[in-house]
Amino acid sequence: MASIGAPVCVVRRYKPEDMVAAQDIVGKAVMETVTDYFWSAVLSEVLPQVALLTIAFSYIGLGIPFYFCLLGIPTAVVIIYAVIWLAHMSKVSSALEVGQEMTNIPRLFLEHSDCCFWVAEVLECSEASDLDALMNKMKKVEYHFMGEEESSAREAELQGIRRHVVGILGLTKSRRGGMKGWLRHLAVKKAYRRRGIAQQLLDEAIHFSTEHCLNEIELVATECHHKARELFYKKGFEVQHTYFKYYFNVQQPFYIFSLPVKPPKAELSEISSL
Repeated sequence: MASIGAPVCVVRRYKPEDMVAAQDIVGKAVMETVTDYFWSAVLSEVLPQVALLTIAFSYIGLGIPFYFCLLGIPTAVVIIYAVIWLAHMSKVSSALEVGQEMTNIPRLFLEHSDCCFWVAEVLECSEASDLDALMNKMKKVEYHFMGEEESSAREAELQGIRRHVVGILGLTKSRRGGMKGWLRHLAVKKAYRRRGIAQQLLDEAIHFSTEHCLNEIELVATECHHKARELFYKKGFEVQHTYFKYYFNVQQPFYIFSLPVKPPKAELSEISSL
């Protein structure tokens, strides 16, 4: 049992007041991949193509001296980064898929009994100074993880403690049909990573899937999600399928991970007795 002053992280179901924090977390997670996509584009044929077009337009179309037109190369780099950045920004806007999902969490993740959305909430003593909070983020912290049941039982003890939503994860029915779950939007704030929070969220989703008799959990990850893929392999997920999409004329691999889910022990005993 953790004391009040110990670092605590509660993994619980989503509440309406978590929407802003969830949007912020997933938005920053999406924007973090800008650099990876940018370097993929720069190191491919995209850069010389854009640079050549920029130089040709400047020299032929505008009549700019050729040696000035060579500035088209760094200009092309800026253009590529700006386009990728704007594309990522539009992805998290309310008009596109990610933005729509973040503004419709109750409808998409909470209306059906076999779907859910969780948040990881870090609790810090209100007496802690801002400097203490900053140092806590910078150093290695071992959290005491609580579920909703333990958190509710200790509600009086945890009164007055500052709470910050630092991680999210959703589970819906798989797009591929069957008794399969589809994990969405696993993300943790950068300052709170490598502390077991993402793993705890995954464990909660796996336990939920087991209790709701799902046969399998699936998710998709890209080449940019290096650390996430390491975690998926660690938890027993395996790549079942790889497909490719083109972003700015650069082929990007997408990996569909899958994890078989065992039925609850009670159900296993019933099956074995048949």
